[in-house]
Amino acid sequence: MKRSGYIVTLVLAGTLVMPGPAISAEGTWFDLENCSLCKNLTAEKGLLEHMEWQTHLIHNGMLSVTVVDPEYTEAFKRAMANMEETGKKLVSGEQMYLCGFCTSYGGLIMAGATMEDVKTDLGLISLVTATDPKTIEMIHKHGQRTIDEYAKMVAAEGDHAGHDHSKHAH
Repeated sequence: MKRSGYIVTLVLAGTLVMPGPAISAEGTWFDLENCSLCKNLTAEKGLLEHMEWQTHLIHNGMLSVTVVDPEYTEAFKRAMANMEETGKKLVSGEQMYLCGFCTSYGGLIMAGATMEDVKTDLGLISLVTATDPKTIEMIHKHGQRTIDEYAKMVAAEGDHAGHDHSKHAH
């Protein structure tokens, strides 16, 4: 697949049960190197380049899909397990740096959004929904910012290795 290294933040879906104290960088939506949750993905060499990610807004929330090349399935599972452990530390009150995406996602949880994850042989499907119009608006805002910020990263990264990344976050 050889995808952008910035496509993986959606796999955070489901890793936070409830956010604990966090230090967030204002304006930094994705921070794969420093975010306490995201850096679990960069720790798995080659994983980021072998994932594909899409985010879609739906009437009552958003749908995110992560697809992992088969030879990186075990690396993906390890990264997810490490992210879950990090999430447990957050829940227990440990203070950590979180990027804007992770901070916002935690806010959706706190607002009462319903989170559903479906683990597949190919990766992960995450559905974030609500019935309350204000929470739906929060989910849509988070989803649209994720789509927009991803597009900016892809544009800044450029079309490497002959791949058109513009189709991956819409």
